[in-house]
Amino acid sequence: MIAALLLVQDTVAYVAKSGGPPSTEPYMWAGYAITLGALIGYVALMVSRFSKSKNG
Repeated sequence: MIAALLLVQDTVAYVAKSGGPPSTEPYMWAGYAITLGALIGYVALMVSRFSKSKNG
């Protein structure tokens, strides 16, 4: 019974205590923003090039 409880406890998500490692969430969101910006820029570049090639 105790072993089963310990096994279940190991599957619970880890919550960092205060004084633990710093949060890296801002870096994650910055990475998402940079990636989204790069993708939008790439699509804009491709649309521009396709329209130039169609117009000669």
